[in-house]
Amino acid sequence: MCIPEWDCCEVTVVSTHGAISLPMAYAAMLGSAACWGGATVMTKGALDSFGPFTLLVLQLTASVAVLWLAVAVLRLRLPSIGATVRTSSTGLLEPGLAYALGVPGLALTTASNATVVASLEPVFILILAWLLFGAVIRRLSMLAIALSIVGVALVSLARPGIPLQTSFTGSETVQGDALVLLGTLFAALYVISSSRLVQAMPATLLTALQQTAGLALTVGFLAFALAIGSETLPVRVAPGMLSLAIASGVIQYALAFWLYIVGLKRIPPGVAGLFLTTTPVFGILGGIVFLGERITSLQLFGVGLVVFGLCWVLSLERRT
Repeated sequence: MCIPEWDCCEVTVVSTHGAISLPMAYAAMLGSAACWGGATVMTKGALDSFGPFTLLVLQLTASVAVLWLAVAVLRLRLPSIGATVRTSSTGLLEPGLAYALGVPGLALTTASNATVVASLEPVFILILAWLLFGAVIRRLSMLAIALSIVGVALVSLARPGIPLQTSFTGSETVQGDALVLLGTLFAALYVISSSRLVQAMPATLLTALQQTAGLALTVGFLAFALAIGSETLPVRVAPGMLSLAIASGVIQYALAFWLYIVGLKRIPPGVAGLFLTTTPVFGILGGIVFLGERITSLQLFGVGLVVFGLCWVLSLERRT
């Protein structure tokens, strides 16, 4: 097991018997970023057929069903009622509030803008660690994170034939970006709170409990949106779009969060958050492989900055 300790350098992880290897943890984090990278585009496409909260409830329902099926197959036991409630409550932060704000925000802004704004999560994680636990923020780590964020901006916004300023116009875009930013803050709070739970519970059970609470919250949001008329249920949905919503839910929530929790068992939260900056990199790679898209020189440079920033932080961690 790995025991997280908040001290002078973000979080140090004391390894004990049974911990997953560091390469496995890195692979899990990269896998979660790859899932989020692909599923964000899927979600943006599904928003053409569903309202934001309707889509979120569909996605989380699919995810929760898969997770509890896995819990049953693995024969995992629930903890005490008190521990179950405390653990589940972290899911109100993410996917609850984080996506209840982020998905409507995504409907109002571009996928590129949302990706850039969401890349601020590692910064929020470090600031929250400082505010809540007195962790010291290393200047070199912040510089590496800043380079990665610049890289994310280049990867997400410097698309072929599209001027950089195109993604920054319109009052709706500003509102959408603000919602995504607030959702990112709740996501950072989720990482901080989950870092103290991951050692005491299997990743599958922890993810299932958190997402069940998140689903309950989003059902409440959907009911309120329907009551005030800001959202309506679709009358007819093409089978392909329904399949897209379900698949994106399993990938974006069940698989991505499970992989992230697995990685968080071994990697400090501040470092774990930086892996999220690779999300648009995987999106670009997927577009090249599956859609035959081209990559610009600015995007290629941005990929280099993201990879360099991540490797730099990992190098700093190994020296401490």
